[in-house]
Amino acid sequence: MEAVSGESSFSRNSREQDEGRYRSGNLILWVAAIAVLIGLNFASWSFCMWVFGQPEQPMNYKLLNRLDKLDPIHGFLPFTAPRGKFNSAKDLYAQVYPFNETELRAYNGILKRYYLKNYAERDDVTFLSGEFVIESVQKMGEDDVFQSGIVIRGRSSTFPDVILDLALPSEETPEVFELPVGSLFQVEESQMCAALLNVKRLQDTTMIFTVVPLVTKTPSPDAEVPPGPKTYDFGRNAVITVSTPEKIQIEPERWPISEEIEVIEENPVNDVEEEMVPEEAEAVPDGGA
Repeated sequence: MEAVSGESSFSRNSREQDEGRYRSGNLILWVAAIAVLIGLNFASWSFCMWVFGQPEQPMNYKLLNRLDKLDPIHGFLPFTAPRGKFNSAKDLYAQVYPFNETELRAYNGILKRYYLKNYAERDDVTFLSGEFVIESVQKMGEDDVFQSGIVIRGRSSTFPDVILDLALPSEETPEVFELPVGSLFQVEESQMCAALLNVKRLQDTTMIFTVVPLVTKTPSPDAEVPPGPKTYDFGRNAVITVSTPEKIQIEPERWPISEEIEVIEENPVNDVEEEMVPEEAEAVPDGGA
């Protein structure tokens, strides 16, 4: 019988070499598997941080609501509303005018994020106040950010480059809500706390500011009875009970809420007649004595 030499496949050295290669291969596979698991864990953690950190993104907002991981939106009493700065139309315009499109998109996202989180631990809310000229009154429906209520579009009486969208969400849209076009209405400060939700820049540098009242609760005379919804009175036929919906439709194409309505300005009859008179007719002909 042929003796087994030290170089044969059955030798100790050969077996040790095979076992070394086997262990080395297993080690590489284990390292690769652990690296993949670490990568998956990091990706999962990053995704969760992104979803919870940016609920203003439509996909994130729908996912968080489906998983019941986002607190419902709620209104405030006048003395419990979050703190912030009340800006005039001109001051707010000057603040956001330098933003480019990317910065404005990020700014709008932050505004909605704070609103969806009920301004938790925030004391820098951006409020808008002042006097505005009514351009239109429109009802909100199922396709709007707030699915029920009224939105008043007005232009600042002191700074015409600012258009206001005042959203007044309500459980029931009033059948009658009449405000004459061209009349004035006031956006009060502490009584309404109209928080900025979105800024839209038009091609002519005009900006549309969409705001919503944070004060939507009225104190109850009985301490055991919860606060009721707040009623805003803009005139004889313009009364609405405002209540904050627990959820909104966050899709970005829904801003601004109101639609532009063309207002045709009628020229006085005298102006029309003057335009029709030729320039030669305006001169008085010389007459003989």
